[in-house]
Amino acid sequence: MASNMMQCICSIVLFCWVFYACFLPTDQQPTQAQSCYPQGNIVCKTWNHTNIDCKSRNLVCIPPLHHASSMLLLDISQNKLTVVSNVAFHEFQKLQHLAISSNSISSLDGGTFAGLHDLLTLDLSINLISNIQIDLFGNLHKLQELDLSDNRISALLDGSFNGLEQLLTLNLVNNMIYFISDNALSSLIKLSQLALNRNFLHPLPAFPFKNLASLQMLQLSWQNESCLSMTSLAGLENLTSLTISFHDQVNNNKTGTPLANLTALHELKMFDVYDCDTIEKLFFGLQNLHHLVISVTGPCPEIMFCSMYDENANNLNARHRCKKLVPLIHLEFWQIPPSTTSLPAFETLFNLTSLLLSLNVDMLTAIEALNTLDSPLQNLTLIMPNTHQVCILNSATFASWGNWKASLKVLVLSTHELGFEGAPFEWFHGLEVLEIIYPTHLIDTLPMNAFEGLVSLNTLAMVDVNTNMPSSGAINIFSSYNSLSMLDLSYNQLNGDFESFWDQLCNISSLEYIDLSNNEFASIFTMHWSCSPPNLKILKIGYQQKVMTFSTDICQVATWLESFDVRASEVFIFTMNSTCHHLVTLIFSHCKIGIFGSLGVETHLPILEDLHLNWISSIYDIFTLLNFFKAPQLQRLYLNNNELTEIENTLNFFSKLRFLDLSNNKLTSVSNLQYFSNIRTLKLQNNDIKIVSKAILSKFHHHYASTLDLRNNKFQCDCNVEALQKWIYADNMVNLPVEFPTSDYLCFSPDSEKDFSITDVNLDCESHIWKYISVSIASAMVILVAVLLMVRYRWHIKYTLFLLFNRTRRQQYNLVEHDDDLIDDNENGIPRYDAYVPYHIEDEDWVDGELLANIEEGDEPFRLCLRRRDIRAGRPIFSELSLHIQRSRKILVILSPRFVEDNWCYFELNMAYHRVLEEGRNVMILILLEEIPDNKMTLLLRQLFCRVQLLKWPGDGHGQYIFWRRLREELKRPVPLDRRFDI
Repeated sequence: MASNMMQCICSIVLFCWVFYACFLPTDQQPTQAQSCYPQGNIVCKTWNHTNIDCKSRNLVCIPPLHHASSMLLLDISQNKLTVVSNVAFHEFQKLQHLAISSNSISSLDGGTFAGLHDLLTLDLSINLISNIQIDLFGNLHKLQELDLSDNRISALLDGSFNGLEQLLTLNLVNNMIYFISDNALSSLIKLSQLALNRNFLHPLPAFPFKNLASLQMLQLSWQNESCLSMTSLAGLENLTSLTISFHDQVNNNKTGTPLANLTALHELKMFDVYDCDTIEKLFFGLQNLHHLVISVTGPCPEIMFCSMYDENANNLNARHRCKKLVPLIHLEFWQIPPSTTSLPAFETLFNLTSLLLSLNVDMLTAIEALNTLDSPLQNLTLIMPNTHQVCILNSATFASWGNWKASLKVLVLSTHELGFEGAPFEWFHGLEVLEIIYPTHLIDTLPMNAFEGLVSLNTLAMVDVNTNMPSSGAINIFSSYNSLSMLDLSYNQLNGDFESFWDQLCNISSLEYIDLSNNEFASIFTMHWSCSPPNLKILKIGYQQKVMTFSTDICQVATWLESFDVRASEVFIFTMNSTCHHLVTLIFSHCKIGIFGSLGVETHLPILEDLHLNWISSIYDIFTLLNFFKAPQLQRLYLNNNELTEIENTLNFFSKLRFLDLSNNKLTSVSNLQYFSNIRTLKLQNNDIKIVSKAILSKFHHHYASTLDLRNNKFQCDCNVEALQKWIYADNMVNLPVEFPTSDYLCFSPDSEKDFSITDVNLDCESHIWKYISVSIASAMVILVAVLLMVRYRWHIKYTLFLLFNRTRRQQYNLVEHDDDLIDDNENGIPRYDAYVPYHIEDEDWVDGELLANIEEGDEPFRLCLRRRDIRAGRPIFSELSLHIQRSRKILVILSPRFVEDNWCYFELNMAYHRVLEEGRNVMILILLEEIPDNKMTLLLRQLFCRVQLLKWPGDGHGQYIFWRRLREELKRPVPLDRRFDI
């Protein structure tokens, strides 16, 4: 019983400890994860329990992350890391992709990546790493891509890349590498791409790339000086792409050049070529070179592309000694300084199909230089950026070109001054694409027969040529273009009667794309849509800065129209009352709209996906215009810059909307957007939004690749912004368009928080009601447990209180009594009574007739204490009972069913049991006069039956004889210490 009581007491103590630990405020120390953030904010975002995005979180260390052992991708780029500890990645056993770029890491210890055995890609670019520790990557045996660009690495030493047997790509661009040891790269046996651009290599060692037999792409451009020696590229038999720079001459060597053994080379890019004689030697042995880019920075005569010379013909010049030419297919030749004028030897380009020339000569000189070309050329681009000489194209301009001009497919011309006379392109019967781009001025008006002979033309672009063409008779310009599908005349000065011009375009049945935007037609732009090219799909006629009136339904005329762009125009009347079955994109950006057709008539756009109604000025509000469009498949809607103050329910009709731009308006609330279940991109920047509801934020939770832009709003930084704060730092997968925390997310109110970032505001917005309820419930539970314990142990409590009260009262009055009636006259103060006898009044006859006669009388009498006989009258009953129980050597309990049912008797029993607990001695003897029914057996009685001496009153004479003998023996027996009652 004592142990049960102690268990209850311990339970109460434990409950109170947990309660106070949970609810009382304590000074918390920052955790390791919180210490990695300047403000203790946990902002890394996870998805699928495999990817972690910690990019741009101002991290100063790598925090412990949940599910690290199952992560496959970790991005910690664009933070403030300066060091990475050796144990930072020990929990990422399955990591495959790691990005730590754009930090301030200066060095990495050898064991940093020791546990990343499955790593495939590692990005360490844009840091301050100055050296690579030996065996830093020693355990990354599966690594395939390593990016160390934009660091401060000065040397590559032996052992720098040990363990990277499976590496395929190594990027070392823009470092300070001036030295590569002989065996620094020898372990990279499977490397296929190596980038060493923008370093300080000079010179390379004799065999820096030995063992790199698998290397296919090598970039060595933009070194301080030429770094190649005759053996620098030895062993690269499989190299197919090479990028190099030259600042000096290659030494004349009869055995070849640094590129001589690159028999598999297909692509060569050479920059900073100062001496063309230098690069002519480099082509020796390049019998498979197809793609060549040359940037010339010095004086160059004609360049020969010879891969094999006749060594026995020393008396001949290089052109006549050439036995085999380089089989170039694509050539780009750039001349950088304006003073340099040189051309390739075009007669050596017998396989050329694509040619780009950017020369410092006038257009006519370049055209004449191509007279010697004899190859199946199909793509030709002529860019003459540094000449202002007038170039007039006529029928004789291209006449001297070879037969290849008839098979030319693409021709691009770009120069400052360009004019036309007659039909200069009549020779180009196979030309499919003609682009005349960005000349400062196109001389005179375009002649009627300017494009005569282009029977195969399908794309004509005259962009930003600042020209004009006659509106009347335009059919004569384009009449022969039966295959013309794309016509781009944007950014010009076209003017005149647009209706006549348009009506004649209707006869070109092949037209699918027309761009007439950014022109200046003189008359008011009116379109009575009487016709349209029958296959027209894309029409751009915006930026005319004139009034456009569309009085005829465009979809009834241009039945196959897919995209219609009238942006930046004044649309006075626009009608679209029929069903546009094929319209996918409709753009009215920057428009001033007057009357918008019959607004009462619905326009069905069954497959419309993009609708631009931004920057609109209209007599109608935007949502009235939206009612005009019935577009069940609309996915992207642009309503930005319209000075909207609220969002109407009209948007709810576009249930499949995935992209919505409401930026740069005057919205204060966006609660109506919570009903869009499919939206993935929502742009709300530059509004007056104060509060963003949880319903809106929930739309962007656990959707990877979603975007929510809330920059530059007027956030109210009280408890209403807490949901946004928590959402930002939750483990969601929403892409925020800028770094957090940022100055674009500032508090506007209250004044005490104004101009603070919303991520810096500390809010105490938790409701305390639940705490009060919890405290109340806990208190009620404590009280209930206390009451139950008081009821259960009421007699013990009464007895304990009595003892305390009695002891206190005796000390208070300094009472020291020596009761001669209770204590024998000896120095030890031995109790006078042998036993105290509690019994029920109905069992008094047995006590007087049997117990007293056999125990107090006879040869060895015992003195018993009876309440009715020995307790003195006139004194407090509790005090007297306690004194007599304490002054009795043993306690003889007379048990019967009547005793158990009596409260007073049970109180005496509890007082006696309390003495047993106090002293730890078994001083009780139970005499069972009658059997007690099980339903009346209490827990205390059951415990006493198991622990104290029990004597049953027999019914026969012999049994009674034995009973009295045993009882006398028990009363004589000294009272030993009983550990079962030792509390």
